[in-house]
Amino acid sequence: MPRSKSHYLYGSVVLLVLPFAGVGAQSSSPLRHIHGRVVHAATGTAIGSATVDLTNVATGASAGHVASGSDGTFTFSRVSLGQYRVKVRALGFASKTLPAVTLSAGHPDLDVGAVALTAVAVALQAQSVTAQRDEVQLQPDRTTYVVRDMPTTKGGTALDVLRNVPSVDVDIDNNVSLRGNSGVVVQINGRPSALKGSQLGNFLEQLPADAIDHVEIIPNPSAREDADGVAGIINIVLRQTPDAGTNGGVTVGGGTTGHVDAGANGGLQRGPLSAYGSYSLVRDSRPRYDDIFRQNLFARPLSYLQENGTRTQIPLVHTVTGNATYAPTAHDELSIDGLYSQRREWETQSIAYQTLDTTFAVTNLTDRHSRDVNHEGSADAALNYKHRFAAKGHTLTSELRFEEHFEGGPTDILDQGLWPVSAPARTTLQQTRTVWTHSSTTSFKADYVRPLNDVLRLETGYKGDLERIRTTQAVQNYDAGLSAMLTDTTQTSDFAYDELVQDAYGVLDGHIGRIQFQAGVRAEHAGTTFDLRTRDQRFRNPYNSLFPSGLVSFAIDDADQLKVSYSTRIRRPDDPDLLDPTPHALDALNISVGNPHLRPEYIRAFELGYQRISDRVTVQVTPFYRHSFDAVTDIRTVDTTGVTTQTRANIGTTDSYGTDATVALGSGGRLSGFVGGSAYHQKSNAGNLDPLLSASTFGWSVRTNAALHVSRAIDAQALVTYAGRRTVVQGWNAARMRASFGFRDKLIADRLSITTRIIDPFSTTRERSATLDPAFTQINKRLRPSRALQVSATWMFGRQNRRDDSQIDLSASGT
Repeated sequence: MPRSKSHYLYGSVVLLVLPFAGVGAQSSSPLRHIHGRVVHAATGTAIGSATVDLTNVATGASAGHVASGSDGTFTFSRVSLGQYRVKVRALGFASKTLPAVTLSAGHPDLDVGAVALTAVAVALQAQSVTAQRDEVQLQPDRTTYVVRDMPTTKGGTALDVLRNVPSVDVDIDNNVSLRGNSGVVVQINGRPSALKGSQLGNFLEQLPADAIDHVEIIPNPSAREDADGVAGIINIVLRQTPDAGTNGGVTVGGGTTGHVDAGANGGLQRGPLSAYGSYSLVRDSRPRYDDIFRQNLFARPLSYLQENGTRTQIPLVHTVTGNATYAPTAHDELSIDGLYSQRREWETQSIAYQTLDTTFAVTNLTDRHSRDVNHEGSADAALNYKHRFAAKGHTLTSELRFEEHFEGGPTDILDQGLWPVSAPARTTLQQTRTVWTHSSTTSFKADYVRPLNDVLRLETGYKGDLERIRTTQAVQNYDAGLSAMLTDTTQTSDFAYDELVQDAYGVLDGHIGRIQFQAGVRAEHAGTTFDLRTRDQRFRNPYNSLFPSGLVSFAIDDADQLKVSYSTRIRRPDDPDLLDPTPHALDALNISVGNPHLRPEYIRAFELGYQRISDRVTVQVTPFYRHSFDAVTDIRTVDTTGVTTQTRANIGTTDSYGTDATVALGSGGRLSGFVGGSAYHQKSNAGNLDPLLSASTFGWSVRTNAALHVSRAIDAQALVTYAGRRTVVQGWNAARMRASFGFRDKLIADRLSITTRIIDPFSTTRERSATLDPAFTQINKRLRPSRALQVSATWMFGRQNRRDDSQIDLSASGT
């Protein structure tokens, strides 16, 4: 890090002044709240993710259930007047039921105080501690999907988990999108990943599903969140909190595709110290088949290209996660967490090219063979501190984070001419391409929260983020005359990118009767430098931005709620694939070229929402509208030699609108799960480039994830997704379908579980798309056979808690 930038980043932190505002006037409006805090009886430390149930004493009916926050606090809002009983449960602790309390007009705000729970060693045959958590949890600004122990993801990866989540799509190249928009930010434990594009997809493919607790979908984030991500945020929360005492588990598995996975995890909680760690190993073999048929319309007479490719990838992945938390007092908490992943992938690819005339007779035949070993590693570590002041909800938190990533290796390529068939094959190209990418991120942030009175709360904070990316590509071709490898200067590049972002935010939220509201703004200064050293070119782009946000929700009654929200977001062109103008050959006839002149894309997003929560059924409907300008889009062109070039450009504006809908059936019966659907229309105006690039598109998808409690020991789960045909810029994408099934058998007092996954039984993991242009038309078909049978066994040891046998266990100990 340059010295001046380092001082600028951390000096700003030192000079940050947090608004320790005074306590304002009390509101005269009746609050009708019941709240309290869950703590450890021995240490006084907070217990997060405890389950708190509220029961109406007169009717015996449930009046709601919530989970305690990381600071142990819980609140029931908009409670009808009457007498209630509060019951608190947490994994590893004896449950506790409080004496009945009365909510009356004279006492509309009840504080039940600190609820102290006692840690217990659970006797599996005689006693059980039950904790229930619905698979779908709704909050005003996000929807949480609890994925822990889903049979359809056991032994899989984070991408398998995301395929279980409504509105999220993962294509055959592992690109993640939300509501059809790839400009989504993926966070790990609330922290954005610096990885982009294919690197992010590769990382998620090596992150084991067994390490994930739940996934949060935040389509319209508030100003407290980083402004990156025009499509919103997907936050993947890892398991980090152990049960009481010492405990852990071991998992081994295998499948018919050569899949092998193994892992172990363990946790320790003693007094103010808790720690959790995991290790996993995954090996797989994943063939892929590509078929391209192209018609060159500019040539006379017409010609055609038929391209057939086969690719085999064999990855071997090691992943380690860890977390340790120390709470010396009830007000202070220090934690450190980290993740390290190492991947080695052996890849071979063969492509055959046939040029055809108007009668579809072969006029030219060539092929290409490549072989490489890709090395990849990721390391992420964060040091966190949290202080709770004496007043409830008054906190100060800070985080220092470091992230490193590298990826690359050599690729050997051999091109051959095979026509006429009777002649021996002749070498037309012998090439070695070595590509390395290294990225690093250093960030510091501080957040301060203070209630101003019983109605209003202020949140404010600062974040400084320095990201550096270095990508090199060295290409050498064999010269038969000199019998030596010579550097190809047209494809050799040395790319360096620096980005320093500093921002501060303020958010004011509160409630008045049945209305909750939030308003905030994030102010940002960003400076970027892109240095293409092989061409002695440098591009600088400093810019300032404001990102306002707002949310208002209205509780019609205890079950129904309406909301409206607004946010402004940004998509930064900070991916080497987007910026580097050096040609990168995907194969002999397909080239990718970046655009160093790309500008940031901004989007203004509006959402409405309706949700209804009953005892077991949750319904959520969310219409949305998004307007973006300087939108980044992919553009393909073809030259007279038949080579297709893909690049990116900013188009004028893009408008999209649509609706998400989810119906969830909660825990407590034999059947649980959800059905979700999304439909949207998008219209892009590319008049600034070429009116022919303007497009009107429509897309829709449906997804169901159903879990059935067959018996006390057997659970079953089914996942089916379907995405309809979608029009895109310069073409269309065909409909896609995917299905997976899982079964879990729990044995030996639930300490041993056997999980069987049937993946893609109908062999539908394939994609078909078309590019339509005045100069050419092209049909792409891609197939990745993933039909497989996988079996895994998990043995739990130490102090484990039995789950409620009346439901499929998709709960987590929480974060």
